[in-house]
Amino acid sequence: MKFFLLYLAIIFPITGIRQNFAVENFASMFVILMDVDTLVQDKSEKQAKSFLIEYSAPTVSMKIKNLELTWVVRTEKYKNPISAIPNQITTETKSRKLTNAQLEQLKKLIQSNGFMNLRAEYGAPINQRYYPYSILVRNGKQYQKVLYRSNPAFGNSPQAFQQVESYLQQLIK
Repeated sequence: MKFFLLYLAIIFPITGIRQNFAVENFASMFVILMDVDTLVQDKSEKQAKSFLIEYSAPTVSMKIKNLELTWVVRTEKYKNPISAIPNQITTETKSRKLTNAQLEQLKKLIQSNGFMNLRAEYGAPINQRYYPYSILVRNGKQYQKVLYRSNPAFGNSPQAFQQVESYLQQLIK
């Protein structure tokens, strides 16, 4: 698109159709090119803003919105190694900005691995003991939330879920 506008601003006046164009509007050529850069950047930012992903697991939760990654890590400490009740729980919240390339790679992974076609629930039935893992994706008008109830007796999460989960966990290392 930049080359097309550059052609209009430089080549078109030289053809003699509007020879005074270059003199009258030479400064506007740069404004036009800057506007094109802004439009391209605005489109990229708009696409990033229309993308949301939330991941929740027993010890970590994260959210990506507007290229901003925020995650919370929960650490539990036990005095008694066989106790199911922790004596100390700490949480730590961190955030950082993702690059457009990281976001695009995540979007491509989600679209190519079939995540958006998964069922809403996998794993253990609701009346069994389980650890909940969920991933919510909103990409423009597309929406998908997948819940995996982890319990070894009821199988693993789907491959597409595992791939997205693994990519998200790499982002916070």
